[in-house]
Amino acid sequence: METRHLLRPLSSLSSSTTTTATASAMSSSTSPFTRSIVAAATGRRHQSTTSRTKKMLKIPPHPDFLTPREGESHIIYNPPSAAPSVYHTPFKFLPKTDPRRQANLTQLIRSSADLSGPSANANNLPPPSTKREGAPKMYNVTREQVDEMRTLRAEDPAKWSVQKLAERYKCSHLFIMMCCKAGPEHKAQERERLEAIKARWGPIRSGAREERKKRKALLFKGAI
Repeated sequence: METRHLLRPLSSLSSSTTTTATASAMSSSTSPFTRSIVAAATGRRHQSTTSRTKKMLKIPPHPDFLTPREGESHIIYNPPSAAPSVYHTPFKFLPKTDPRRQANLTQLIRSSADLSGPSANANNLPPPSTKREGAPKMYNVTREQVDEMRTLRAEDPAKWSVQKLAERYKCSHLFIMMCCKAGPEHKAQERERLEAIKARWGPIRSGAREERKKRKALLFKGAI
C-alpha cells in the first residue's frame, strides 16, 4: 500500500510529460489553423451556442390551448382575458334547470333597457358633425336650362367652369360634364397648362406619377 502511494506522483508526472511532448510535437508538425482548432477543442468553453439557446427557449404550450385528444368526454372552458366577469358562465355550460339562466336573462334585459332609455341616449350621443353641408341639389333641370348651360360654356369656358355652372343650376358636376363639353381650344389651353406644371416636377414626383399609372393599369387588369 505504501509503495503504491509513492509511485502515484511519479505516474502523474510521467503522463504530464508525455502529454506536453505530444502537444509540442503536434504544434511543430501541424499548421497554425490545425493548432488553433486543437487549442479550441482542448480549451474550456464559456458561452452557449445558438442551438443550445433555442433549445432552452423551446417551451411547449399549455395543455389548455392544445386541441383535445379524441376519446375524452370533458370540455375545458378557457375564457378570453377580456371576459366581462370571472363569475359569468355562458349558457352553453349551464343546465336547463339552473337558476342562473333566469338571473342572467333578467340582468341582460335590465341593462339593455337602461342603455335604451332617454337619459342614456342623451349622454351617449356622438359629437355633432363638423362637415358643412352644401346647397341641396336639384334634379329637375329643364331643357331650356340645359341649352343655357351649353351656351354659357361655349361663350366663355374659363368664366363658366363646371363648378360655376353646378353652383348656378344646383346640380352635380357629373351632370354638367355630361351636358356641356368644352371646345377644342379650351382643351388645348388646359393641356398646355398641365404640361407646364409637369415640366416643373422633379424626378421623384415624376417617378411617383409613373408608378401610379402602372398600378392603375394593373388594378384594372386584376393583377393587384
